[in-house]
This record gives sequence, C-alpha cells and structure tokens, in this order.
Amino acid sequence: MSPVNDTTTVDDLSLEYDEEVEQRILGEVESATLPPKINDIVQDDGVLGDRKLFTWKWMWYVCGDMLTLDCVGDKHRQDAAEAKTLMALYTTLMDDIAEKLGDEATFWELAKTAYPESEPDWEREDIDSNYADSIRRVWTELIDHLESAPRFEEFEDPFTFNLRETVQAMEYTQMSDEYSAFMNSEEMWYFDTQGIGSFLFWTIDLMYSPSFEMDDFREFRQIVYELQHMWRLGNWVTTWELEIYEGDYSTGIIVEALNRGIIDGAELEQLETGEMSPERVIGRVEASGIVEQFVADWKRRRDALYQRDFGMRSLESDEMVRMMEQFMQSHLAIEKQR
Repeated sequence: MSPVNDTTTVDDLSLEYDEEVEQRILGEVESATLPPKINDIVQDDGVLGDRKLFTWKWMWYVCGDMLTLDCVGDKHRQDAAEAKTLMALYTTLMDDIAEKLGDEATFWELAKTAYPESEPDWEREDIDSNYADSIRRVWTELIDHLESAPRFEEFEDPFTFNLRETVQAMEYTQMSDEYSAFMNSEEMWYFDTQGIGSFLFWTIDLMYSPSFEMDDFREFRQIVYELQHMWRLGNWVTTWELEIYEGDYSTGIIVEALNRGIIDGAELEQLETGEMSPERVIGRVEASGIVEQFVADWKRRRDALYQRDFGMRSLESDEMVRMMEQFMQSHLAIEKQR
C-alpha cells in the first residue's frame, strides 16, 4: 500500500450512496436476467451451481453497462458483457482451485489455457474432474464469444498476456498460504492487484470496439493500471471481514495489519485452528484505522485521476473513473449478500 496517513470513511467519498441507492442496486441485481447460455452454465454446473444465483446475477449486472467502455459499439454491447461475465466465471473457478482447494496439479493443468500452444488435458486422472469440466465448459464458451469479436486478433496477445499475469497472481495466493514471508505489502500490492483482472475485462471490450484507435492503446493501459488499484482497494474494503471468516488471510487489509504488528503470524495460526475467534481479529483491525486508510487511498487515487489528462481521442478517461465509483457503490450494496 502506498503511504497514506489520512483516514477517510466511505461516507466522505461523495458517492451519493444511501439506503435508497442500496435498495435500487439490490433490486436491479435481483431482477437481472442471465443470458441463456450463462444461465445454463451456472444453474447446471456442479461447481458453480452450489453458489447463490444472486452472485452470478451481480457479475452479469456489473459486466454490463456499469463496466462497459463507451467505445464499445452499440450492436456489440451484449456480446461484450457476456464475454466479460464468462471471463469472471473462469477467474472465479481458477481462484477457487488456488485458494480453497490448494490443488496445484489441477491448477497448473487447467492454467494451460493461458499459455500459447498449450492445451489442458481435461481428462487427466489426477486432477479434480468437477473443476476440469466446469472450466472446460466456461473456457470453450468464452473463446467462442471472443473469436467472433471484430477485433479479436488485434488484441488476442495482450489478452493472453494479462491472463497469464492473473494466473500468476493466483499462484501468489497459494505461496502466501504456504510461506508467510510472501505476505508483505510490496508483493501483495503487485500481485494481488494484477489478480483483479481489470486488463482482462477491458481488453475484451476493445475486441468489441471498432472505433477504438490503436494510438490510444498506450494511454488506455496506463489508466487501467491506475484504475485496477481502485478496483482492488474497493474489493478489500468491502470483503475483508468475510474473508477472515472464510479463512483467507491474504487480503490487503489483513496483510497490512500483519506487517504493522496489529496481529501476528501465531494468531493467524490460532485463527486456523479455532483457538482465536474471527471477531477478536476483526475488532483489532477496526480499531487500528487501517480500513479508513485504505478508503483514503481509494479517494486520493480517484481524485488524482480526475485531474489527469490521458489525451485519448477514442475513449473518455473520466467515464472510466466514474465506472469505479459506480462499482464501489455496487460493492457496498451487496456487502451483506455475499
């Protein structure tokens, strides 16, 4: 985390967020209708089907207009949203294998999807067949979508490059679980931020953007690099308590607390064994002010981006920042629904 001594509450972010906005967002998510192919995948799939349907509706909701670049052609917006939702399903499944299962054989076999001239052995006997079947179905549908995009070939290599970065970020989570030395602020910021997948989602949008000018691609990657930090901060701020209950201690707020001595490695082990309650750790973190410092960092980055001219002709940078504000609203709204 970059040094931020100020503290800010969510109420100070000028997001126009209140109970009415929360209920509107929740209502829009609940009433969302998944596209038939995606609905079939999440309803029928043995792995994905175990989760609340609300989770997948929210993914579809945010991958639509909320996180679709304004340069995406009108006739391509539905296809782009479907492709991004499939991408979110893929990363969810791969992240599960890395974090929840800790299954290296399954993870690296299925991660071959991210590497050129490489194809997973979907039927390999020593890997998790349920996850293999799920990822194979999602990945096949995703590639079918992307290959029909008007600019797939132009952006295929950047897309797969960023997919490999996302896979590496998932590996970092595995390493953090095994080696506490990996849980330092510097590596956490580098790897965990890459793992959020912003480059993946918005590069998919470029595949569906006939009007996007390649002269803007350098600036596009610069602003996405900045925005993915806001994306990650928003995720950390709204999910850190849940992740403690789920036994995931690699979240940025917990790593920061560990590095500041608010909690220590022995106490994390006690959390694992049940000797220490999650509520005790949550109380310490809340008292430390770390969460408010992360919110202040989000605000500082947001304000700085509004002041910066990226000079793109085919894409509006301020609109991308506004997307992050709307995304933060959605994170806050669904916090209790996860």
